[in-house]
Amino acid sequence: MATTKMAGEIAELHVFSELLKRGVAVYKPLVDEGLDALARLPDGQVLELKIMAAGQGQEQPPRRFQIPDYRPKPEFFILCADFSDDETPKVWVFPSMVFYAYSTGVRGKRKTRCLDLDSGEDKYDVPLGEYLCGFRNRWELITDFAEYRKLMTSPEGFEDLEDIVTAREAFEQPDEEKVPWEEYARSVPDAVSD
Repeated sequence: MATTKMAGEIAELHVFSELLKRGVAVYKPLVDEGLDALARLPDGQVLELKIMAAGQGQEQPPRRFQIPDYRPKPEFFILCADFSDDETPKVWVFPSMVFYAYSTGVRGKRKTRCLDLDSGEDKYDVPLGEYLCGFRNRWELITDFAEYRKLMTSPEGFEDLEDIVTAREAFEQPDEEKVPWEEYARSVPDAVSD
Protein backbone atom coordinates (compact mmCIF):
# COMPACT_ATOMS: atom_id res chain seq x y z
CA MET A 1 0.00 0.00 0.00
CA ALA A 2 1.41 3.36 -1.05
CA THR A 3 1.59 6.30 1.33
CA THR A 4 0.25 9.70 0.33
CA LYS A 5 3.80 10.90 -0.38
CA MET A 6 4.52 7.81 -2.51
CA ALA A 7 1.25 8.29 -4.42
CA GLY A 8 2.28 11.88 -5.16
CA GLU A 9 5.66 10.73 -6.48
CA ILE A 10 4.02 8.01 -8.62
CA ALA A 11 1.62 10.61 -10.04
CA GLU A 12 4.50 12.94 -10.90
CA LEU A 13 6.45 10.17 -12.64
CA HIS A 14 3.35 9.16 -14.61
CA VAL A 15 2.70 12.76 -15.72
CA PHE A 16 6.37 13.30 -16.60
CA SER A 17 6.37 10.09 -18.65
CA GLU A 18 3.24 11.12 -20.58
CA LEU A 19 4.64 14.57 -21.32
CA LEU A 20 8.09 13.29 -22.33
CA LYS A 21 6.45 10.81 -24.75
CA ARG A 22 4.76 13.81 -26.36
CA GLY A 23 7.96 15.84 -26.79
CA VAL A 24 7.60 18.13 -23.76
CA ALA A 25 10.72 18.74 -21.66
CA VAL A 26 9.95 18.57 -17.92
CA TYR A 27 11.97 20.27 -15.18
CA LYS A 28 11.52 19.49 -11.48
CA PRO A 29 12.55 22.28 -9.10
CA LEU A 30 15.06 21.55 -6.35
CA VAL A 31 13.15 23.75 -3.91
CA ASP A 32 9.44 23.23 -3.28
CA GLU A 33 7.77 26.60 -3.81
CA GLY A 34 4.33 25.25 -4.66
CA LEU A 35 5.01 24.01 -8.19
CA ASP A 36 5.87 20.42 -8.96
CA ALA A 37 7.39 21.01 -12.39
CA LEU A 38 7.93 23.31 -15.32
CA ALA A 39 7.16 22.07 -18.80
CA ARG A 40 8.97 23.53 -21.80
CA LEU A 41 7.14 23.04 -25.06
CA PRO A 42 9.00 22.61 -28.37
CA ASP A 43 8.18 26.26 -29.28
CA GLY A 44 9.91 27.46 -26.07
CA GLN A 45 6.73 28.25 -24.10
CA VAL A 46 7.10 27.35 -20.40
CA LEU A 47 4.12 26.14 -18.37
CA GLU A 48 3.80 25.68 -14.61
CA LEU A 49 2.49 22.34 -13.32
CA LYS A 50 0.96 21.30 -10.01
CA ILE A 51 0.48 17.52 -9.79
CA MET A 52 -1.68 15.77 -7.19
CA ALA A 53 -2.77 12.18 -6.55
CA ALA A 54 -5.86 10.59 -5.03
CA GLY A 55 -7.01 7.05 -4.53
CA GLN A 56 -3.76 5.26 -3.61
CA GLY A 57 -3.97 2.89 -0.69
CA GLN A 58 -7.56 3.48 0.44
CA GLU A 59 -10.51 1.11 0.32
CA GLN A 60 -12.98 3.61 -1.17
CA PRO A 61 -10.69 6.41 -2.29
CA PRO A 62 -12.03 9.94 -2.41
CA ARG A 63 -11.14 11.83 -5.55
CA ARG A 64 -10.54 15.07 -3.72
CA PHE A 65 -7.73 17.43 -4.66
CA GLN A 66 -6.73 20.36 -2.47
CA ILE A 67 -4.11 23.02 -3.09
CA PRO A 68 -3.24 26.42 -1.62
CA ASP A 69 -5.37 29.24 -3.02
CA TYR A 70 -3.96 30.86 -6.15
CA ARG A 71 -4.73 33.32 -8.94
CA PRO A 72 -5.61 31.51 -12.20
CA LYS A 73 -3.44 32.18 -15.22
CA PRO A 74 -3.23 30.54 -18.66
CA GLU A 75 0.29 29.13 -18.17
CA PHE A 76 -0.61 27.26 -14.97
CA PHE A 77 -2.03 23.71 -15.07
CA ILE A 78 -3.26 21.50 -12.25
CA LEU A 79 -3.01 17.78 -13.01
CA CYS A 80 -5.11 15.49 -10.83
CA ALA A 81 -4.14 11.80 -10.98
CA ASP A 82 -6.83 9.32 -9.96
CA PHE A 83 -5.50 5.92 -8.85
CA SER A 84 -8.89 4.50 -7.81
CA ASP A 85 -8.70 1.77 -10.46
CA ASP A 86 -5.92 -0.80 -10.68
CA GLU A 87 -5.36 0.27 -14.28
CA THR A 88 -3.29 3.18 -15.51
CA PRO A 89 -4.23 6.31 -13.57
CA LYS A 90 -6.62 8.79 -15.11
CA VAL A 91 -5.19 12.29 -15.11
CA TRP A 92 -7.44 15.33 -15.30
CA VAL A 93 -5.47 18.04 -17.11
CA PHE A 94 -7.06 21.20 -15.74
CA PRO A 95 -6.09 24.68 -16.84
CA SER A 96 -5.89 26.62 -13.57
CA MET A 97 -9.03 28.62 -14.43
CA VAL A 98 -11.09 25.43 -14.82
CA PHE A 99 -9.87 24.00 -11.49
CA TYR A 100 -10.58 27.37 -9.86
CA ALA A 101 -14.09 27.60 -11.32
CA TYR A 102 -15.16 24.15 -10.10
CA SER A 103 -13.29 24.05 -6.79
CA THR A 104 -14.44 25.59 -3.54
CA GLY A 105 -12.52 27.84 -1.21
CA VAL A 106 -11.70 26.32 2.17
CA ARG A 107 -10.85 28.61 5.06
CA GLY A 108 -8.43 27.58 7.75
CA LYS A 109 -4.95 28.59 8.79
CA ARG A 110 -4.18 28.72 5.07
CA LYS A 111 -6.87 29.38 2.52
CA THR A 112 -7.05 26.51 0.05
CA ARG A 113 -9.10 25.39 -2.96
CA CYS A 114 -10.63 21.92 -3.03
CA LEU A 115 -12.00 20.08 -6.07
CA ASP A 116 -13.96 16.91 -5.27
CA LEU A 117 -14.60 14.87 -8.43
CA ASP A 118 -17.18 12.77 -6.58
CA SER A 119 -19.31 15.77 -5.59
CA GLY A 120 -21.51 18.09 -7.63
CA GLU A 121 -24.59 15.95 -8.22
CA ASP A 122 -26.86 18.62 -6.74
CA LYS A 123 -25.68 21.25 -9.20
CA TYR A 124 -24.72 19.22 -12.30
CA ASP A 125 -26.90 16.07 -11.94
CA VAL A 126 -23.72 13.96 -12.14
CA PRO A 127 -20.49 13.89 -10.12
CA LEU A 128 -17.94 16.49 -11.22
CA GLY A 129 -15.67 13.69 -12.48
CA GLU A 130 -18.30 12.84 -15.09
CA TYR A 131 -19.22 16.44 -15.81
CA LEU A 132 -15.57 17.36 -16.40
CA CYS A 133 -14.65 14.08 -18.16
CA GLY A 134 -13.48 16.02 -21.23
CA PHE A 135 -10.39 17.10 -19.28
CA ARG A 136 -9.44 13.49 -18.47
CA ASN A 137 -6.10 12.58 -20.13
CA ARG A 138 -6.42 15.68 -22.35
CA TRP A 139 -2.64 16.07 -22.77
CA GLU A 140 -3.04 18.26 -25.86
CA LEU A 141 -4.11 21.16 -23.63
CA ILE A 142 -0.43 21.25 -22.67
CA THR A 143 1.28 19.91 -25.81
CA ASP A 144 -0.78 22.13 -28.14
CA PHE A 145 -0.97 25.04 -25.70
CA ALA A 146 -0.67 27.71 -28.41
CA GLU A 147 -3.86 26.38 -30.03
CA TYR A 148 -5.85 26.65 -26.77
CA ARG A 149 -4.23 29.71 -25.17
CA LYS A 150 -6.80 32.20 -26.44
CA LEU A 151 -9.63 30.09 -24.99
CA MET A 152 -7.86 30.12 -21.63
CA THR A 153 -7.53 33.90 -21.51
CA SER A 154 -11.00 35.17 -22.43
CA PRO A 155 -14.13 34.84 -20.28
CA GLU A 156 -16.23 33.53 -23.18
CA GLY A 157 -13.42 31.18 -24.24
CA PHE A 158 -13.71 29.29 -20.95
CA GLU A 159 -17.07 27.79 -21.93
CA ASP A 160 -15.87 27.11 -25.49
CA LEU A 161 -12.89 25.19 -24.11
CA GLU A 162 -15.21 23.06 -21.96
CA ASP A 163 -17.43 22.36 -24.99
CA ILE A 164 -14.45 21.38 -27.16
CA VAL A 165 -12.95 18.91 -24.70
CA THR A 166 -16.35 17.42 -23.86
CA ALA A 167 -17.15 16.89 -27.55
CA ARG A 168 -13.75 15.26 -28.11
CA GLU A 169 -14.33 12.95 -25.15
CA ALA A 170 -17.72 11.95 -26.58
CA PHE A 171 -16.32 11.24 -30.04
CA GLU A 172 -13.50 9.11 -28.60
CA GLN A 173 -15.84 6.77 -26.67
CA PRO A 174 -16.31 3.24 -28.01
CA ASP A 175 -19.61 2.85 -29.86
CA GLU A 176 -21.08 0.61 -27.15
CA GLU A 177 -20.58 3.40 -24.56
CA LYS A 178 -22.05 6.24 -26.63
CA VAL A 179 -25.52 7.53 -25.81
CA PRO A 180 -27.79 7.78 -28.86
CA TRP A 181 -29.07 11.30 -29.61
CA GLU A 182 -32.70 10.25 -29.09
CA GLU A 183 -31.93 8.94 -25.60
CA TYR A 184 -30.00 12.09 -24.74
CA ALA A 185 -32.80 14.32 -26.07
CA ARG A 186 -35.34 12.50 -23.86
CA SER A 187 -33.14 12.99 -20.80
CA VAL A 188 -32.66 16.74 -21.34
CA PRO A 189 -35.97 18.62 -21.49
CA ASP A 190 -34.60 21.56 -23.49
CA ALA A 191 -32.61 19.49 -26.01
CA VAL A 192 -33.30 20.28 -29.64
CA SER A 193 -34.53 17.30 -31.62
CA ASP A 194 -33.80 16.58 -35.29
